[in-house]
Amino acid sequence: MLDMTFIAFDQGPDGWRSLDSSLACSDYADDVLADYRSRHGPSLTAANASLLMWHEAQVLATRGDSTRSLALMRESAFPGEPEWQRLYREGTIGFLENDLAKLKSARDRLANLPRDPGLTAPGGKAIPWPPNLDVLDGLIACFGRPYSVAYACRPPMIG
Repeated sequence: MLDMTFIAFDQGPDGWRSLDSSLACSDYADDVLADYRSRHGPSLTAANASLLMWHEAQVLATRGDSTRSLALMRESAFPGEPEWQRLYREGTIGFLENDLAKLKSARDRLANLPRDPGLTAPGGKAIPWPPNLDVLDGLIACFGRPYSVAYACRPPMIG
């Protein structure tokens, strides 16, 4: 797994996500993400290294380790990152810090960003705009609950 390309490792069905969803291996997904970053660090773009760090932080938050998760989330910032990504991070940090005002502020600023015409998924497929607004809406709707629950608390599930 550590020898996979970045895309296969981060987005493919046999990459780190296969560990995260496995009951036998879910405790190791954060370690594998850290090991991949360590092994491939010099060849990763700042955006790719940030994404791996973000995913590692999410795994930790899901397990309830907010201290380590928050440190990684803050460290995942990089020069030139998209504004939508910064606001998503800021909102998530607000959730983990139990700061509803910070979470709502980041969510509202994200909702009002103008569309980035250059943002597409692999294959040129359009990405819903703004990215991750549904996640922040879910964190607001399920504020005070564990991250593992609130992350999955997207608007279609609310009711």
